[in-house]
Amino acid sequence: MESAKSYLDSGYTMCLGAASAKDRLDVVCRDAINAGRIPGPRYLANGPEIAVTGGELVKGITWFADGPDEMRKAVRRLIEIGVDQIKLSMTGEEITGTQRAEDTYMSDEEVAMAVTEAHRRGKRVCAHARSAESVKMCVRHGVDIVYHASFTDPEGMDLLEQAKDWVFVAPGVNWLIATLYEAADFGFPQEAAEAVGYKRELEKATAAMIEMHRRGIRVLPGGDYGFAWTPHGTYARDLQHFVERFEFTPMEAILAATAQGGEIMLRGDELGKVQPGYLADLLLVDGDPLADITVLQDKEKLHAIMKDGRFHKDPA
Repeated sequence: MESAKSYLDSGYTMCLGAASAKDRLDVVCRDAINAGRIPGPRYLANGPEIAVTGGELVKGITWFADGPDEMRKAVRRLIEIGVDQIKLSMTGEEITGTQRAEDTYMSDEEVAMAVTEAHRRGKRVCAHARSAESVKMCVRHGVDIVYHASFTDPEGMDLLEQAKDWVFVAPGVNWLIATLYEAADFGFPQEAAEAVGYKRELEKATAAMIEMHRRGIRVLPGGDYGFAWTPHGTYARDLQHFVERFEFTPMEAILAATAQGGEIMLRGDELGKVQPGYLADLLLVDGDPLADITVLQDKEKLHAIMKDGRFHKDPA
């Protein structure tokens, strides 16, 4: 609930959940926001991420499903809880020390079942997919939202381009940058991060996102905030990274967070634009983000925050 308020305090009126640490955590927060009981962005809730045995990245927050039958049951149980989308954890993560980002743990049959079962019930699927093979599996089987996609190869890039009308990519790039350069005070110095491969992954991810942007694949900001060195409230750092690393113009970065944000929320006809017929989600900013995209990181410069025509932060 505190994190939900932090998003709105930071000027974010839309948020798509990538996974929850407890079974119904996201669902309960979403419902409380919708009921007006707590402040927060419009929210699409997720459940715990699903992994196969041996593919768990964080202890205690993962459901397991081995084989298509177990996957079907896990997806059905999550839908029963009330989630808006399903999260698959398909690849490793270098900080674990044992599970490489280029490792792919799920089979085609498991991914296909997850998507089939979710889509049958009108739910989308998103995936932690860093490896080249996992990205291709995502597109082949209809995973709607691909997180990270750092090691996308030429074949995967072509598949993403062919699917650009329905797929979204969210690299979560601030996690890579902060883990590489800003985690020393928390026991993970730059030397250690480079040793396990984060510098190489950042280089690969940067080249991949530049190419995706060039091809018109929808690359959106956000992801992996709330860890010690990627604290809540610093979400707008992604916009700076998009400009400085991914060759987005400031306007393109803002559109990725607003107009395309409305699209990933499945409400592109009423969210993310300032024009007739759209809901009044507005920021009054003391400064010009087209001249300096970092102004959006300064909460003192956000003089007014409006969601749905009502002030969350009143300029008065």
